[in-house]
Amino acid sequence: KQVQLFKAPDGECLSPAGEYNLNLGIRQVLEPELIATSREKTSAHEGHPFIVEAAVSLGGNSQVKEGITVLRFANRIPLLFEGGADVATRVAHGKIKWGSYKIDQKKDKVGVFVSIVSTKIPFKGTSKEYIGDDATEIQESVKKALQNCCKKLRVHLLKRNAARDAAQRKSRLSKYIPDVSRSLYGILDGMQKRHAEDDEADGRPNK
Repeated sequence: KQVQLFKAPDGECLSPAGEYNLNLGIRQVLEPELIATSREKTSAHEGHPFIVEAAVSLGGNSQVKEGITVLRFANRIPLLFEGGADVATRVAHGKIKWGSYKIDQKKDKVGVFVSIVSTKIPFKGTSKEYIGDDATEIQESVKKALQNCCKKLRVHLLKRNAARDAAQRKSRLSKYIPDVSRSLYGILDGMQKRHAEDDEADGRPNK
């Protein structure tokens, strides 16, 4: 195992969808509020090169439901069945700590998109509808790609939350300013009247 007789495949023969096309397609169809994409470097599984591209979107139109929705592609073809057993679904639901990226996986509309291209997709079963998570190299690439997407989203979410908190503080202050102003006026007016009464009692002229 320590002897390297052959170079790892470089993946030049592969034709991934591309982050730009992935981003553009998601924006046109789902209209999300935020989206981040990532592409992992070429790796190999059982001697066959593969590339993992991923995207994570937040929000969107009526086609997107609350919670995590996973869409999978193998050699640019959508996989429509056996989604629960697929490596992309299992990583999205079990390997990503969404809360640490300021994403609520139950309430937010989270779209997870994973595209895998390879000279040999390691499908499970004869139906070729899903990729098992026992392919360690693919599982790790999917996990890293989704984590990179989440890191990019976290930066935007922190800025958005900070701006929202500042706006809320400003709104609350604006709401109470009239009451505070009236209270301060009442206090100052009362002080002035007491001062005038004290001056009058002492026989001093009012100023």
